[in-house]
Amino acid sequence: MKAEERGVLVHGSFVTAGREKILSSLPLTVGNAGSTPAGITNKNRMPRIGRYRFFLFVMAILLANVTGCSYLQGTPPNGKISVQAVSWKLVKKLAEPNAGLSGHKVSVLNPADRSVVASGTTDSTGIIEFDLPPGTYTLVGASDEPQSVQLQSGQTANFKIVVH
Repeated sequence: MKAEERGVLVHGSFVTAGREKILSSLPLTVGNAGSTPAGITNKNRMPRIGRYRFFLFVMAILLANVTGCSYLQGTPPNGKISVQAVSWKLVKKLAEPNAGLSGHKVSVLNPADRSVVASGTTDSTGIIEFDLPPGTYTLVGASDEPQSVQLQSGQTANFKIVVH
């Protein structure tokens, strides 16, 4: 190959076949093979102690996460109990299978001591929803008899009651 095809480096510019490409604005020095080029310093590098502390911090976080430390993990998402109360009279009258019954009372109880965990009445569409942590609950008002509900994280348990 000729020198014009390969290109020549002249004062920080690369010249090939009459075209010039700027490589850097810093002048290059000859004879510094293996050392830091002129004009570049090590000021922006992290000190050795800083790198060591950063490495230890990252390793501690990873180790704590692998071992399952609860303070690093968020709480699991809640589950949802959704109840739709439907009026049988409105279903017959309007031929609407989802004719909501507003004002129907529904309660969620703790099965261990029968204490009320959540309670409310259905809205104008006949629906009420309870956002609860995972666990076992007793649902009152969603059927003729209390129902046991095992609620999982992120799950929606749907109930429909037809009130006669």
